[in-house]
Amino acid sequence: MKVFIDASVIIAGILSPNGGSAILFQYIKQDLVVGLTSQTAIDEVLEHTKKIKKNKEEIGEFIAQSAVIVRKRIEKETIRPYSDLVDKEDAYLIAGAILTKCTHLVTLDKKHLLRPDIKQRFLPLRIVSPKEILEEIIRNLS
Repeated sequence: MKVFIDASVIIAGILSPNGGSAILFQYIKQDLVVGLTSQTAIDEVLEHTKKIKKNKEEIGEFIAQSAVIVRKRIEKETIRPYSDLVDKEDAYLIAGAILTKCTHLVTLDKKHLLRPDIKQRFLPLRIVSPKEILEEIIRNLS
């Protein structure tokens, strides 16, 4: 299982070391799932250093220790086909997940991505919350 991770999940993993997002990162470290993100998502995390009360070095250390594979920035040409299908700010996530052949996009964005119409639109890519992916990982381990 390959999962593409949204900036919101990275931020939640940093802020809540015992929450669902942090548990997902533990599963990635244990090689139970392959985690990917893009430099575009990392840049989004870095824009929130004051909000998460971590400096760039601390965020970089979290990413490095997370075992998540960081892909280069998603180019505008790659994002463009998805820009009219989803909120423009989130189109890079769909593009990145599809480009890296991920089975899942993990996000906390209920307003723009975790909606039934959006989830249906991008099948077979599964857009899920950390809770949903954790449930699936646990089912697969049983």
